[in-house]
Amino acid sequence: MAATDNIISTLKKYYHSGWEYVIPVGASADEVQAVSNYVEYQGQNLVFIDTTDLSTLAPMAYNQRTVGFSLPKDDANGAVLGAATIGRIGGLTVGSFDLANLSGLNGVVPQDELNFQEDQEVSYKQANINTYYYAQGTPILRDGKTLAGYYVDTFLGLDWIVKHSLKSLTKVMTKNNRLPFDATGINVLQSALNVVFTTAFDNGIIDDDDAGKPRFTITALKRDELKSNDVKNRIYKGLAWKYYPANSIDDSVISGTINL
Repeated sequence: MAATDNIISTLKKYYHSGWEYVIPVGASADEVQAVSNYVEYQGQNLVFIDTTDLSTLAPMAYNQRTVGFSLPKDDANGAVLGAATIGRIGGLTVGSFDLANLSGLNGVVPQDELNFQEDQEVSYKQANINTYYYAQGTPILRDGKTLAGYYVDTFLGLDWIVKHSLKSLTKVMTKNNRLPFDATGINVLQSALNVVFTTAFDNGIIDDDDAGKPRFTITALKRDELKSNDVKNRIYKGLAWKYYPANSIDDSVISGTINL
């Protein structure tokens, strides 16, 4: 049996129990990579990994759903940045926060305010690894990305939409004693999905256009547009959605002129 079988077996057992983040604490390097690869294959949820050695995350550099965190290891600062980040955002509504520039991470000692200079941040940015350091005297988390360079909040929004869509569709199908396979039944499904996406927009997950309208579309095929075998098996495969994720301001540049 492979050395990583036990940890993957446990992860698989609880994969759809409602969690969003997993931190492989006390795991070997092989187990950590196995967890990262497994979550990547599932396309849902996120892995948070703490390390004091940036090179240990290199084998997972292309994994979109693995988030790396690193701080120096000393007597006052263990590998807790990932857990502290979850503690900071755990009670917040998805769409209302961005990991970049988070402050107030309990139990975390930032990079040394005097010794951590701008050029030392480069290695973290290049590897898309998050760290905690002082900016203008305030400790902040940067840059809110996964190892593959995607923004964490984008995946949090996507997972929220997928999970709530499935819950909503299941709820309407169980709420109705019978959902007819016609325009009426299809409209019930589409309406349920529309509520989910409207809520996602209200929560800040979905972008808006210049007129302030939500940038998402939901389409539902008619019965006669479906494959006859799917209709016969009572499976509606006509729902589809598309949306643009909302962006955040993570940094700013100021220009100025002084007239003498």
